[in-house]
Amino acid sequence: MKIIVGRGVLFEGLQGVFNVVPQKPTLPVLSNFLMKADGGFLTVSGTDMDISITTSLECTILEEGSVTVNAKRFFNIIRELPEQDVSLSVEGEKVSIGFKQGNASIMGISAADYPALKQTIEGITVGLSGADFAEMVDKTSFSVASDRSRLALTGVYWQITPEGMSMVATDGHRLALFDKKMAIETEKSVEAIVPTKTLSQATRYHSSGVELKKVIFGKGAILFDFGNTVIFSKLIEGPYPNFRQVIPQGNSKKVYVMTDDLANVVRRISVLSSTVTHQIRISIAPGEMEVYTTNVDIGGEAKETLQIKYNEEPLVVGYNAVFLSEILHAVDTEELVMELEAPTTACIIKPSGQKPSQECYYLIMPLRLND
Repeated sequence: MKIIVGRGVLFEGLQGVFNVVPQKPTLPVLSNFLMKADGGFLTVSGTDMDISITTSLECTILEEGSVTVNAKRFFNIIRELPEQDVSLSVEGEKVSIGFKQGNASIMGISAADYPALKQTIEGITVGLSGADFAEMVDKTSFSVASDRSRLALTGVYWQITPEGMSMVATDGHRLALFDKKMAIETEKSVEAIVPTKTLSQATRYHSSGVELKKVIFGKGAILFDFGNTVIFSKLIEGPYPNFRQVIPQGNSKKVYVMTDDLANVVRRISVLSSTVTHQIRISIAPGEMEVYTTNVDIGGEAKETLQIKYNEEPLVVGYNAVFLSEILHAVDTEELVMELEAPTTACIIKPSGQKPSQECYYLIMPLRLND
């Protein structure tokens, strides 16, 4: 293999693929980039066996070929090079990197030892807006579970119909749901549980300005097509729990509060909350909310009040400050509404004044307050 490629083009391509290269691979070759030069492109791939990314880079090919090279070392070499054309050549398994001021070399591993990667799959093809996709991931994925004892909850439930799509994430203590009505190009309705790592990689490409061409839902796998970049991932096996049955329908008390005001108060108060429970107490009364915490381990306490719109009977509730802060960060409207009923029932948090075409809301379970 022998090619000439711009340093900037190569570095940008490596940067995207490097994110899926495992730090502690099950096979030594998985710590490498797979590089193939043919058809006028250099394709660079990486995988951890659950997710893979392959990107195609324009280059001048003098000799076709392939090799794998240690991803971290090769990435660091290219990162430090000046902005100019770089030549890559392979003799046996030795990769030589040439540039105007000098050269470097690194030993690789034969491409034959690298696992086969999929560039396409059979399944249901969906065409959708990358901006809508990224927005929904941003507003739901933070609520997934980290405990792998309930594997289905470690991913985001994604449902698509010709009339719109929904994403849901929950860890059993909180839930994020986003429904959006829109016309979607799809052969038929489809649903899947997608790993958060896969979604974050796909949204990262979108945020870098790359257009999402299509998504293919296959049997046990999903593929995101960005044109010159393809992300393939295994899906998480279901079933996903019936989340709608845990959403309270009778919460009659509504609290209207400015989103940033509440977020700032919760953030400040949480500094002194328990490092185990992160519990804060919220006392709600007509026109006023008091946020309070106490920590006997360090002999500390904190309290703040803020103005709200509320005309029902007083209510005292307790929540995990970390979970509540993450929810408040996801709300993008100036005002939000908290729907409550009793200290022992779940609270629903919604952006105030949502668009008619979408419904976004969050559920947080209460903590038992210490007397």
